[in-house]
Amino acid sequence: MWRAASLGLVLLTATVGAHEGHDHGPPPPPAGAQVQMPRASAESADFELVATLEDGHLVVYLDRFATNVPVEDASLEVESGAFRERGVHLGHGVYRVPAGPLAAAGRHELIFTVQTPSASDLLLGSLEVPASDGPALAHRTEAPAWYESTPVLQGAAAVLALCVLALLVWRDRCSGPPAMVLVAGMLLLGDAGPARAHEGHDHGAPGPVAAGSGDTPRRLPDGTLFVPKPVQRLLGLRTALAEAGEWPDTFTLSGHVVADPNASALVQAPLRGRIELPEGGLPQLGAQIRQGQVLAHLVPILDAVDQTTLQADLAQLEGRILILSRNLERLRQLGANAPRQDLEQTDAELGSLITRRKAITDSFAARLPITAPVAGVLALRNASPGQIVAGGDTLFTLVDPQRLWVEALLYDTDHATHFVTASARTADGQDLRLTPLGTGYELRGHALPIQFRIEPRPAGPSAPHLVVRQPVAVVAQMHHGSAGLRIPTRAVQRGPDGSSQVWVHARPEHYRPQRVQARDLGGGYSVVTQGLQSGDRVVTDGASLLAQVR
Repeated sequence: MWRAASLGLVLLTATVGAHEGHDHGPPPPPAGAQVQMPRASAESADFELVATLEDGHLVVYLDRFATNVPVEDASLEVESGAFRERGVHLGHGVYRVPAGPLAAAGRHELIFTVQTPSASDLLLGSLEVPASDGPALAHRTEAPAWYESTPVLQGAAAVLALCVLALLVWRDRCSGPPAMVLVAGMLLLGDAGPARAHEGHDHGAPGPVAAGSGDTPRRLPDGTLFVPKPVQRLLGLRTALAEAGEWPDTFTLSGHVVADPNASALVQAPLRGRIELPEGGLPQLGAQIRQGQVLAHLVPILDAVDQTTLQADLAQLEGRILILSRNLERLRQLGANAPRQDLEQTDAELGSLITRRKAITDSFAARLPITAPVAGVLALRNASPGQIVAGGDTLFTLVDPQRLWVEALLYDTDHATHFVTASARTADGQDLRLTPLGTGYELRGHALPIQFRIEPRPAGPSAPHLVVRQPVAVVAQMHHGSAGLRIPTRAVQRGPDGSSQVWVHARPEHYRPQRVQARDLGGGYSVVTQGLQSGDRVVTDGASLLAQVR
């Protein structure tokens, strides 16, 4: 009996082998987990490049240093000792060079020769290629026995062993357990031997995982961003240098777009009537209108009193015309004996009465044409077929999109003569060049109106689409100024705490957020008084996308 129990306890402590096709070890690394590719970077006053080692080739991303614009027209050559190769342009500022000996493990000092039609430069970089890890190890590791997975199982096994030992002692009347039972109990109470996983399985603890997260954009622990060059091209990141200087002080006004009164018109109804369609129908919004074009027809509508009055006048005219016609006929029958003065007077009076009768008769079914007083674009249409309008109602508004003004309200009248130039910005960030026209001499709601002319811009996708009454922010520049760093306004973003911040291009693939104090300079620029240094590169295009990197 004791031999069988001893044998069972020994088997509990033996190593367990996994059957073929299983492995209970750590799971293989995720497919997306990649070690960061070996890379080298270099900068100069004109160029910035990043070279990565990929599949036996050196892939070089070449950009302008100041703007981060890819260089498309460069001749690139890479040297390292006796190695010398010329790059092939793949497009979008990407050049590929056969790596050759540069793919070997170790540190390689590189010399990049860049030549463009406008500049040439030498850039120095260092490429560190790690040693190969060798053949992949099978995920077969030593693991503890099944009963070691939790302390509860270990305790239960120990209690079972003690009970078996006590039973054997009582039955055999022995002073101590046999040697095999004692050894098995000690093995259960102590650390068990490792359990060998069967082939394909591994019950061991998870092994080490590759530390690199690959060439993907990510936020580093210090708050900076690592953005690889391929991602920078996808995001369209562009930069600008912070320019030091003395810049004029500014003040901001609230304004809106108005039409030039010399190139716009309000087409109103002259009297009460009904709208009828002109030939070709009513013009559509945004249509080009020529001067004198018929926009609609208006049929006058008379009320009961006016209609009765006109009918009475018409009846009276009919009677007068009948009498004068008979008098004129008698005078003509007299021939030469008729007084010439009476004949002419009767004929003239009869003609006048006939004209009045025609005017009254036409008023009952008249169609007055509504014409355009100026040429322009139809900006507003308040007329529909069959619509009853009153005299003075605005039916159409015509404007010239190339002749628009901006009207702003100035609450500090002392600034009325202290500014020299001005610009405006729409809600979607479009900048407008303004020319001051004049300042009013009468307050309007405790403010002084100021008018500016919007300078026309060439037609194209970048031209702003302006409409009348569109709100704009007017920035007026004063005579005096202060020192600061000028950067494009679109580089200034709102930080998580609501403060102003910019993204500084610190290294070729690294960006850091920087809190700044900035004020609008107008014309698409801002002045930074704190937070930047002269020569810092700030992100202009794509700055809002960097905040999404996690």
